[in-house]
Amino acid sequence: MVLEPLAVAGIAAASVVGEPPQARIAWVDPDSGEIIARVACPPGRPSRWRPLVATEVTLAGVDGPLDRVLVVRLAAEAVAVASILALEDEPPPVRADPEGLALVRLPVGVALLGADAIGPSGEPIGRLDVAGISHLETRGAAVSGRLGMGHGMGAGIGHGHWANDLTDAAFEAGYEPVLPGWLPADLEMGRPRIEPDLAYPAAPPAVIVAWTDPQSSRRVLVRQSPGPLASPDPGGKGSRLVSIGDAPGVLRGRGFVTLVWETAERAFGVQVRAMDDGEQIALRVARSISPA
Repeated sequence: MVLEPLAVAGIAAASVVGEPPQARIAWVDPDSGEIIARVACPPGRPSRWRPLVATEVTLAGVDGPLDRVLVVRLAAEAVAVASILALEDEPPPVRADPEGLALVRLPVGVALLGADAIGPSGEPIGRLDVAGISHLETRGAAVSGRLGMGHGMGAGIGHGHWANDLTDAAFEAGYEPVLPGWLPADLEMGRPRIEPDLAYPAAPPAVIVAWTDPQSSRRVLVRQSPGPLASPDPGGKGSRLVSIGDAPGVLRGRGFVTLVWETAERAFGVQVRAMDDGEQIALRVARSISPA
């Protein structure tokens, strides 16, 4: 996909590569064909529940921004994206190409508040809040910025509220939580917690259940939500790949262990704190949820 060239920035062109899919954008001098700058956006996977992933990329010059583009990938349920800006008049939606890729040129100096995925009927079908949009800036030689808020499947308890019991949690979340078939001895189950997805206000929330030891700081926590995650766990340094049934998982940590994996319909995160053999406990708990 290509945007109309700007005199100060050249031609902006983008494509999608890899698994999980990753959008790339480059600015090219229209006369010489020389690449002015190239940026790889964070990997992401849009889906029915989280119908778009997006990165705001700014090409900067000596005196400030030269071009500012929202790089969007849409799920199959969407056909266009509408950027939400701090303006009185909303800009028109931008249609995606057959791969679900869309480029939106943003005005310099105007705050980006989020983006809506637009369905075939022309109505919004899911919003990505600004908290979930990555912001990257390049001057050609280097890239800086911040990543959008991921779902945090391997994290602890965050924003949300407590449910009375699993029945109330299932009613509010819209799906039945799956619990482990095995847990270490002497742990007591706490009240379920409902945690909204801050990046996707309309997506079903995560359900968190923790089991703790009243006599110590030992804890096992399980978080789950409908999958796939918009921001898959990238693995990397300090982690290793494991198998949870037929699904690949990412395991990291020692005294504080996290394990993240996805089945066809659900994404899970397990956290183990203050236990010897925390990695093996996390794997056993996970495999009792998704049997090997």
